[in-house]
Amino acid sequence: MTTSTTDQDLLDGWLQGKQRKGERRRSLDSYVHLGLRFAFYGRMSTSEYQDRYSSRLWQREVCGRLVAGHGAIVSEFFDEGASRRRRWSNRPEAARLLEALADPDCGFDAIVVGEYERAFCGRQFDELVPLLRAGGVQVWLPEVGGRVDLDDGEHRRLMTFLGAQSEREVIRARNRALAAMKAQAELGRYLGGRPPYGYMLVDGGPRPRRADARWGRRARKLAPDPRTAGHVRWMFARRLSGVSMAGIARELNERGVPCPTAADRERNRHRSGMGWSVQSVQTILDNPRYTGRQVWNRVANDRDEVDLRTGRSGQVPNLPQDWAISREVVHTPLVSMRDFTAAQNVRARRPNGDGGERRYVLSGLVVCGVCGRRMDAHWVHGRPGYRCRHGFNSARPRPADGPQSLYWREDRLLEDISVAVASAGFARSAVGAGMVVLLREKAITVVCGHQGIEVVEGLMPALSSRGSALTGDALR
Repeated sequence: MTTSTTDQDLLDGWLQGKQRKGERRRSLDSYVHLGLRFAFYGRMSTSEYQDRYSSRLWQREVCGRLVAGHGAIVSEFFDEGASRRRRWSNRPEAARLLEALADPDCGFDAIVVGEYERAFCGRQFDELVPLLRAGGVQVWLPEVGGRVDLDDGEHRRLMTFLGAQSEREVIRARNRALAAMKAQAELGRYLGGRPPYGYMLVDGGPRPRRADARWGRRARKLAPDPRTAGHVRWMFARRLSGVSMAGIARELNERGVPCPTAADRERNRHRSGMGWSVQSVQTILDNPRYTGRQVWNRVANDRDEVDLRTGRSGQVPNLPQDWAISREVVHTPLVSMRDFTAAQNVRARRPNGDGGERRYVLSGLVVCGVCGRRMDAHWVHGRPGYRCRHGFNSARPRPADGPQSLYWREDRLLEDISVAVASAGFARSAVGAGMVVLLREKAITVVCGHQGIEVVEGLMPALSSRGSALTGDALR
């Protein structure tokens, strides 16, 4: 009879079982009640390229030797895939430790870490000190041979030095990695990540590094995806014929073409996949990778700001001068460079008939009283105005029972604001540019309804209740 369990699997299972029993036995030793109760904190930077078992094991062993004879480890907090640059509040397990630290009955007297850089970077230790003092909790580190004395000048200077050294190592490693990736992108090498909509990953031959090639590791490259490449070509053709991005999105939705999220749910589980939007169309039409060139560094990841719901770093767009673009065409293009640049020009805003610029003096100050959205500046019949379509647009038409669009001409709005400002006691009289300055200085929001307006002190990104309309006496 054959079995899929190998001897190595049996050995690994036995060793892990003994490890768990040993840890459980040590946590129940009698001296834990006579000594300190320790909370172990550990961290590993990546979850895909590091082994959690071995990384956690060596950190736990260092901590075990450090606290031997002083108490026992009674609880554990271990972060996977968390950069040291992330604040503690942005690391799941560290955030849980902070919550426990605020509880007088947290169940531990000290935090022990296997290495300073596993837990802290820059001034993170200094930021934690007030919480440690408030909770009466110690920190033990191998770099000081035990407890960190928060009142000892030498210990505090050592913590500052270790924080600066940790930050310096992060910066050096980052700069080296960025320079290497920029050089590889300019050579046309695929650097990882999700393939753009319209492409898929295929075998690219042996890796350039001879050591990797000897191990049989293969490179990857982009190739047209037969399911989606045609849609990308069609989108560029429609754009070049003068169709708006909203029109392209509407046609794709009407034809039932799966949007990028729906076409690849495995890689886009964090996105809704509801359908094509203007933003998704613009993202494709703005991407120079469809010309066959490799492009890197269009966005920068802000690892200090992390969405705790998804665990993803925030992204900040880079200027085109910071992009790395390959000199040669390295994968099959879906659009020529000539057509790509022509499509960008179609997007250019048309000037006024007299060549002047359109100005909206109330931009950013006007909020819809029907749905709570900020109203869009809108030019119609040669005059500035503000409108809200309550989230509906050409790509997502308003249903028959949906609320009517709200529109206010700027000149009428300025007249009503002048009256409302005086009635609310913000100013006796204010007109024209002086009134706009007053609105911005006092951070006044103008809430518009179908029957009138209301001025509210405080700039509001949105109303507290979406969909609640201002009617009757609330509007004046």
